Amino acid sequence: MNIICLEGPHGSGKSTLVKQFQESGFETLDEGFLDMKEYSLHPQSLTMEVAWISSWFQSVLKMAHSMKDNLQEKPSLEKIFIADRSPYSAVYYASSGYLLKELIKTQIAEIQELSNVNIFTVYIKVEKELLWKRIQERLKVEPERIKYNEGSREWLEKTVNFYDKFEWDYVVENNEQTINVVKGEIIKTLSDQVDFQDYQETIFDSSFIRSPSEKDNKIFV
Repeated sequence: MNIICLEGPHGSGKSTLVKQFQESGFETLDEGFLDMKEYSLHPQSLTMEVAWISSWFQSVLKMAHSMKDNLQEKPSLEKIFIADRSPYSAVYYASSGYLLKELIKTQIAEIQELSNVNIFTVYIKVEKELLWKRIQERLKVEPERIKYNEGSREWLEKTVNFYDKFEWDYVVENNEQTINVVKGEIIKTLSDQVDFQDYQETIFDSSFIRSPSEKDNKIFV
């Protein structure tokens, strides 16, 4: 089981990419797959972010367990999920979030070793001025998003600085490319680690798919 987590600031295109993957037959994970209760604490308090991280990992383990019998029946099936954000988001958004980085890193390694669940992070990087322009355009349509500090240039600078410096597994740019091209680049970038062959009929261009068993950069078609 593989989980590809798309990371990046507001306006980087994560939600649009998740939708594109969903339309191509991939199962997706968003906030809806978590059973998070509401409390009086601020959702970005350290306590609530730790609760969110725990819920995220618990939900993933439940999915892995429920898929176990199906994987035994179909051992060739390589299940892939696309997630909007990863637990590492809490490192930035939680108060005192820096305390969580090594904990999350250890949890991911533990789950991979003991439950055969591979978690990959992909930073969707957008040139800063273009990102600011996209955010301003979105605020015209969704002005309520200003409560997330999306109208603050200072907040943007701080957020981009965090994402640029963080150690993500992969980085894929989303500047002037079409969303389908960006999706293809994600597939191409991870094709040495993730087997996309079970999805080749639903992906727009199978030339992006490389079989992990192939050598010398041979492209799977």
